[in-house]
Amino acid sequence: MTFFSKPSTNKPAVSSTEVQASFIDILYDHEHYLKENGGKIGQPMPGLQQKKVAIVGAGPAGLLAAYQLMQTGVEVDVFESEDQYGGRVYSYQPIESEAALFEMGAMRVPPSEKIFNFYADVFDMHPSEFPDPGKVMTDIIFDGEKYPWEANQPPPSIFTAISESWDSFVTTLDPLINLLKEGTKPSFETALKQWQLLIKSGNSENTVSYSNISFYEGLVHLFVDNYKKYGLENPWGEKEFSLFGALGLGSGGFGPLYQVNFAEIVRLIVNGLETDQRFYACGLDRLVDGFATTETGFGLVKDRIKYDCKITKIETEIRDSRREVKVEVNYRDTLAYDAVIVATTTRSMQVDMGITLPPTEDYHEPILDTDCNTGVRQLHLMNSSKLFVLTRTKFWKDKKHQNIPENIQTDGLVKGLYCLDYPDTDHGVILMSYTWGDDSTKYIAIKDPNERLNLLIDSLKPFVSDFTDILNDEVIREHTKLIDWQDQANFYGAFKLNYPGQDFYNQSLYYQFTQSRNGVYLAGDSISWSGGWIEGALQTGMNAAAAVLNQFCPESLFNDNPMTQATQADQYDYR
Repeated sequence: MTFFSKPSTNKPAVSSTEVQASFIDILYDHEHYLKENGGKIGQPMPGLQQKKVAIVGAGPAGLLAAYQLMQTGVEVDVFESEDQYGGRVYSYQPIESEAALFEMGAMRVPPSEKIFNFYADVFDMHPSEFPDPGKVMTDIIFDGEKYPWEANQPPPSIFTAISESWDSFVTTLDPLINLLKEGTKPSFETALKQWQLLIKSGNSENTVSYSNISFYEGLVHLFVDNYKKYGLENPWGEKEFSLFGALGLGSGGFGPLYQVNFAEIVRLIVNGLETDQRFYACGLDRLVDGFATTETGFGLVKDRIKYDCKITKIETEIRDSRREVKVEVNYRDTLAYDAVIVATTTRSMQVDMGITLPPTEDYHEPILDTDCNTGVRQLHLMNSSKLFVLTRTKFWKDKKHQNIPENIQTDGLVKGLYCLDYPDTDHGVILMSYTWGDDSTKYIAIKDPNERLNLLIDSLKPFVSDFTDILNDEVIREHTKLIDWQDQANFYGAFKLNYPGQDFYNQSLYYQFTQSRNGVYLAGDSISWSGGWIEGALQTGMNAAAAVLNQFCPESLFNDNPMTQATQADQYDYR
């Protein structure tokens, strides 16, 4: 997921040593803990090998938690409702033994995803630059007109006013970003105070609460109510809001995001998630393969995964002074564990497992407290769709096809098109359309991949006929593949983006691992502060693994482990 990606003209790519030490809502450095302790969450201790843990979901959060717990000797069972692991890290191979991939889920990673980059080094994953708009030759189509955008040049003049406006606002966030990059206790304390001023209204420096207004209302606050502060001669009007909603800064439209809370958008920038996107030709599934197939000292995670096993109920109880957590598998078998990590989407937690329902017996305990219950039921999960095609060649790189774009952004059905170069194959890969929100539901009823492809090509042809004519000759239609994540059983959506007023519940869910006393711990990007990014899954997977070890044997954890975040659970007031 990315919304604001822009070329850093004449600037080198950001290195992993120049990024935020932590995300603003967390202020804890997970990667530093891994580096200080040889990549381990804890160490084997007497008694740990007699403990059994169920992990629900074999996505990056669940697999990382399993990998880290097995390194300490804990016995793990991973229950996966699908027939493969990876979750929304889904690198589909259209031709077996070919290097070309369709990244149906997670697709690009910025340097500020520090846990990901730690394990990318461990698992020998090497990035290159992602072909975001303006990084490569780009065509922008707006209001029936085409605007070429040369690589590594400023966006077309139609975007100048809104781009300068937005850049002026982003510049005001630089002091906060620099505090996160400094990464010291004093800098974190100052960053906390600055972020609190933004997310909470009623102070002299901010008259609105970013957590409690929508993205659209945030734009009105900045560029209508306070337009002179950002160097504008006139406030934004219908033209600016229409252009920004349709195409953003030339990198994709924000109209479907106008309803989400403004803080969700601002934290993307503050956390560096929109800077220097990276492309992994090896496939992002190498990350989950690494967790699944790397020796832990107590076996392989892949040998502990139980496929086609949907967890349909979770119950906790205390009998004879001993707590047990029971999981029901496929509405039939019930198994008992010492602890359970639920690493799925919040929708799956509610729909498939019913964890928000009250206990059915007096001796059963509630799974979640009231605030977490509300969070699972109400946090907004965004829908998203992708359609990929395989082409015979990488025709956009052929010198005889001059001025053929590698990226197309439109206000029509296609939205964002990306031509992808996998170097170890002659085939080309094109992400024909990447949409979210309402744009994703427009054609969800069209289930046939090539019927939807035809619709997309027809919508482009009046503007980029050279491209579409070549594409029609090049595309290998039997390999066209689409996905609508909101239509996928066991997922029910793509990524979390909070509505106004929901950050408080996000806070409750993120810190649930520090407060649970019943042996059930939540994980996954949809309870994180960075829904839609792998890093959120990895952060919460580490948190849950630490909580399990803290329950079993606190001495197995090293100093300054993720459980120290318990003291920060109320560090912000989002209400």
